[in-house]
Amino acid sequence: MIDNEVVTRIAQKIRSTRLEKNLTIQQLATRTHVSKGLLSKIENSRTIPSLPVFITLIQSLEISLKEFFQDMVLMHGKDYLFVKKGDYRNMERERREGFNYHYILSQTIPHCTMEALILTLEPGAKGRTVPTEGFAFKHILAGTCDYQIHDETFTMEEGDSLYLDASVPHLPLNKTRKNAVMLVVYFILPKG
Repeated sequence: MIDNEVVTRIAQKIRSTRLEKNLTIQQLATRTHVSKGLLSKIENSRTIPSLPVFITLIQSLEISLKEFFQDMVLMHGKDYLFVKKGDYRNMERERREGFNYHYILSQTIPHCTMEALILTLEPGAKGRTVPTEGFAFKHILAGTCDYQIHDETFTMEEGDSLYLDASVPHLPLNKTRKNAVMLVVYFILPKG
């Protein structure tokens, strides 16, 4: 889960990058078409930007994702971030009755291709760990599976999420008697 410390570090990085680029909040607001008030709240850690706003901010600051996050360890020294269903935070996006958002992840990867898939792991599904390109987000829609990254294995249950550097060897395994269904989103970076 992205905790308050990480939110604060992201906010500080946005502010420091804006200042390094000699931009005022008003200039950044004009570039991003985001209100000056919202930018102030983001920079002061009072709100978390939505993914589209975050992408626009990064692009408007003319900084790559790698540069933006190089000083931050969002995944606590690991190649992945594993979020249990019970660790999601409620998040207000619109003031509409009956709309309940649970914040999972906000990640910007500029200049990449996104692929979204549904993976059904049949009982006994197995293979070998393999690296793939870019980054991956995986969310268990139904069932349970074990997930192996390097020499580490953990159990993912319905509602759990995983974000990982897909270049690290990884593999989902289904040791149960039921199908496991997973939403898989790949962020594929251009070669070169």
